[in-house]
Amino acid sequence: MRMMMLLTGLALVGLCDVPLYLLFRKSLKKYRSEIWFGIHSLCFIGLLLLLAFYVPRLGTTEGHRFSGCIAAVLLAGYLPKLLFLCLYLPGRILNCFSAPLSQWLSRFFRGAAVLFSAVFFLILLYDFTWGRNRYKVEEVEVSSPEVPAAFDGFRIVQLTDMHLGSRSPGDVGISRLCDRVDALQPDLIVFTGDMVNNLASEMTPWIETLARLKAPYGKYAVMGNHDYGDYAGLRSEERARNSERFYENMERMGFTMLDNAAVPLIRQNDTLMLCGVENWGEPPFSRYGDLPRALRDCDGLPVLLLSHNPSHWRTEVLEYPVFLTLSGHTHAMQMGIDLPGFRWSPARYRYPEYNGLYEHDGRYLYVSRGAGYIGLNGRIGMRPEITLLRLKRCE
Repeated sequence: MRMMMLLTGLALVGLCDVPLYLLFRKSLKKYRSEIWFGIHSLCFIGLLLLLAFYVPRLGTTEGHRFSGCIAAVLLAGYLPKLLFLCLYLPGRILNCFSAPLSQWLSRFFRGAAVLFSAVFFLILLYDFTWGRNRYKVEEVEVSSPEVPAAFDGFRIVQLTDMHLGSRSPGDVGISRLCDRVDALQPDLIVFTGDMVNNLASEMTPWIETLARLKAPYGKYAVMGNHDYGDYAGLRSEERARNSERFYENMERMGFTMLDNAAVPLIRQNDTLMLCGVENWGEPPFSRYGDLPRALRDCDGLPVLLLSHNPSHWRTEVLEYPVFLTLSGHTHAMQMGIDLPGFRWSPARYRYPEYNGLYEHDGRYLYVSRGAGYIGLNGRIGMRPEITLLRLKRCE
């Protein structure tokens, strides 16, 4: 995997820096800046070599942080260059023609190349620094005749994919998240998996902060594929200790784990069953979920299900009487376009339901793009999410 990242990064450096040098070599020689251009390229190559050969020697937590920083630096350094070349090269080609329109278009493309690449660089710089903690509250109304009358207007905050191991100690992001959630005054708080990258120890700096979260109907959580320690190369006894510590830390944070189980939420004379399954993934992701077991005590009552992987919804959940499923996992691939009335991410080509509310025959799925990040320290165009769901009864 890291060798693939190394080769991809080297290809990116070559595709950008070689054409840029050929295009501007006269200017580089004129201003005696060839050496600095070469040093600039060598620095990025050095970062890629560190990612491939040094990072694997670090512990898993330090490795995640370091590789995430390298990925952010590489993308911020080279994606704007790619955009510049895509706009500048047509301008250079058009400049070979003497027609007035060709000359005008040439100036337009070359000017646009400078402007748009500079703006894109500033956007990336923001997304990888301050923007990664600028949470967006997505307010979603779910209308269904299965919502009990007493739960009409019930407010649920969904959090997911925190990936605490990607954050350095002292990061203010989790404290800001808790402040935003407290301001929403939810009736219920649910967490739909991936609290950590690999190890339960990643939770330690944030236990007291996340314990601040309060809701009248409690805080419930399910496991995500990263929460089992499957990717840390642990021996069986180490994995068992890590799992035990994970549960202890979740309890200290105030979360009740729903491992293929259900709890009744009672409001006035009505009952809503809150169910949770362990991670139910498609290969290569782990599959520990047992939906029939989770639903065995529901007795025909309306069911709200927590399941980390949204693929579970179409594969199995739609076969059961579950009116609303809450998931995460996709991160919306931490990149895309999120504008009023238009949302796109490359995640859609892997997950048909990757972010937002989906409906099939009166059954609903909501997929959150998550509040954290992994593999890349930040998000490109897809702000971290806090979801506020309002249940509405309709006839």
